[in-house]
Amino acid sequence: MLLFYEDEPGSTEITQQSFELHNFSPTPNIDPLLQYGSYAFIPYPSATAQDDAPSEDLTTSAANHASTSHLAVSSPSSWTYCGPLLQPDKASLPPSFHTWANLTLSSPSTLLTSLLPLLSWLQSFLLEAKVHNYWLTIRCTEPNHKYDTPRWHTDENFFAYDADAPDLGFAATSKERCWKLCTTLLGPGTLFLKDNETALGVIRETKKNEKDKMGSHTCTSIRCLGCSTYAETVRESLACSLQNMEIESPAAGEVAYFRIGGEEGAVHSEPRCDTDRIFINVIPGTEQGLRSLMERWGMEFPRAWCFGMPVGFVKSDEAGTFLGA
Repeated sequence: MLLFYEDEPGSTEITQQSFELHNFSPTPNIDPLLQYGSYAFIPYPSATAQDDAPSEDLTTSAANHASTSHLAVSSPSSWTYCGPLLQPDKASLPPSFHTWANLTLSSPSTLLTSLLPLLSWLQSFLLEAKVHNYWLTIRCTEPNHKYDTPRWHTDENFFAYDADAPDLGFAATSKERCWKLCTTLLGPGTLFLKDNETALGVIRETKKNEKDKMGSHTCTSIRCLGCSTYAETVRESLACSLQNMEIESPAAGEVAYFRIGGEEGAVHSEPRCDTDRIFINVIPGTEQGLRSLMERWGMEFPRAWCFGMPVGFVKSDEAGTFLGA
């Protein structure tokens, strides 16, 4: 996961000296939603509204976005793009997107009808925040029972790796304030707990108790049994402890803006899902940060690729594809 860092409220610093990672420059002077708390749901205009009216209320937005209701997922998979903000037109999308969409969805054109207005809104929103690059993933899933038990958590910073931390292997982002965006074009939206401060306290206490029970250990593989057992125990405990708290979820045609990190991040979970779902995750970043991440994995920047499709069915878009366009 790549995250992008904000200045503290009232800060006039151009760079953040507290950022401790090497070879990475956080985007300066970015916090477009200081007036909000841990999360906010922001409506974006549909294609109809963009063409016919200067603005729309939430009811109209939801109705216009309902056009994806007959869209079906034929092959669960995901498409990911890492690079400069995508232009909101069909011809500008990477070739791999069209190949992937044709193999994954019953009607790629229906997806585009909802996706392009979202890309347009993202472009405007992020440019206003002085963001020019992002990591964007479109994940398509079929009905499943993976989240019948909620997975209440906060998202952490991929760069702040802590090998001694048993909770997913990531250190808390206590010194930086970060945020990301997500939405769904089909199916239920992400769940957020309304009383976030209380939920954060419960999570911290639960993790501490489970860590004390488990004790320290050394991970012997990427799929560490100790970490897996710890994570599942925490998940089940939180599902019980937080079951009576009020839940909110973005409506159709809304983007969820939410903060990350263990201290002020939004407590959220994937929803119970008995229908097809198209989920979009957007992680803003700097070119330098994204490029460094791709290089760490032996890949060029920019790049687009997919997971879940048979090998060879969808060719990844390498940097040369974009440079030659």
